[in-house]
Amino acid sequence: MSAGAAPLGDALGGFVVLEVGDERGEFAGVLLAGLGAEVIRVEPPGGAPSRRLGPFASGAPHPERSLHFWRYNLNKKSVTLDLGNSAAAPVLARVAAHADVIIDSGEAAAVARRMAAYRELRAASPRLIVCAITPFGLDGPWRDFKMTDLTQLAMGGIMAVCGYEPGADGKYDTAPIAPAAWHAYHLGSEYAAVSIAAALNFRELSGEGQEIDVSIHEAINTCTEFTMPSYIYAGVVVKRQTARHASASISPPWLRRAADGVYVNAIIAPTDREFRALVRLLDDCGVTHDLNSEAFSDPTRRGRREAQREIFAALDRLVASRPAEEIFRRAQALGLAWAPVRRPEENLADEHFRRRGSFAAIAHPELGGDLLYPASVATDGERPHFNYRRRAPRLSEHTGEILARAGYAADEIAALRAARII
Repeated sequence: MSAGAAPLGDALGGFVVLEVGDERGEFAGVLLAGLGAEVIRVEPPGGAPSRRLGPFASGAPHPERSLHFWRYNLNKKSVTLDLGNSAAAPVLARVAAHADVIIDSGEAAAVARRMAAYRELRAASPRLIVCAITPFGLDGPWRDFKMTDLTQLAMGGIMAVCGYEPGADGKYDTAPIAPAAWHAYHLGSEYAAVSIAAALNFRELSGEGQEIDVSIHEAINTCTEFTMPSYIYAGVVVKRQTARHASASISPPWLRRAADGVYVNAIIAPTDREFRALVRLLDDCGVTHDLNSEAFSDPTRRGRREAQREIFAALDRLVASRPAEEIFRRAQALGLAWAPVRRPEENLADEHFRRRGSFAAIAHPELGGDLLYPASVATDGERPHFNYRRRAPRLSEHTGEILARAGYAADEIAALRAARII
């Protein structure tokens, strides 16, 4: 980081974001909040739907104990406002007058109804940026189709290239599988966050705001690796493969079980350097092999089917001879890109993550301690780029603060509360 430069975790400091809608856009909000923006989560009086998503701290379901809500609402503030009540429109307008960005997510029909009000706000404040996040976008023949995270992954194409490879007869005996939950919503939110950052930059240059229409379906479709280009440009339909990238042809297996039962992702690239590294690793581990023989002296011979069988058989014996962590360390020391297949919770003990500040300890006074949250994927050499400091807000925790900033007096706020507008 250059001397005097602000850390990237404060890059959006001073910008105010209103986040409306359901869980489909919460990741966009938390990304912007991690970069320093003041993100105000506008919730209905009963709370955002994601407050009722488990798992829950202390076990029992409770809207103030949702670990899901806590994860996706770090650093945010909470305001309650009944947007279904026509009397809420002027309140939203006064609050939005202090905002730079509005994010709205959910079913297209509901978001489109609210967009009419946002356009009136943009007419009064042309610098305002409005970003809609919906399953298929705000127009098009599928606009009102009903979709979930899982069905979005199916429809967008990612699920078709994730799963197990065909059997010897070339047929798939098992169904495709999905990546982790919320994968579709993450992709839509990431596109939204990037688009908002670009719109803020454009506004700094031109003074003009933007209206952004993010389709989760389209975001997913662009993230199917080279599946789409293979079909569009070559007319080739790729084949999904177990624990490796889909491809036009079935590649050698990568997964091998170590002595402790843990799988290791281990493969040898067709280079002389990697072959020699494998031979050395076999020797160092005392695993018998014949790879030093004349049959393997020429790289072109190693690519033959019989040679490949011997190489992979030796590779299987090698991985099976040691615990996964030892194989991982030894292979990496020789420049081989091998890795054990970890369970997500195992990463909490990763020293590399700890030193880089990948997890943030966020205070939860109601639990009497801290919880660890995924916080950052990059640093400036001194601190994480994503800067999370506060737990997710309690319902309506900041309503008074935000309305007072919008110019409401205490008695006016009390009247709005009595009318159940807030």
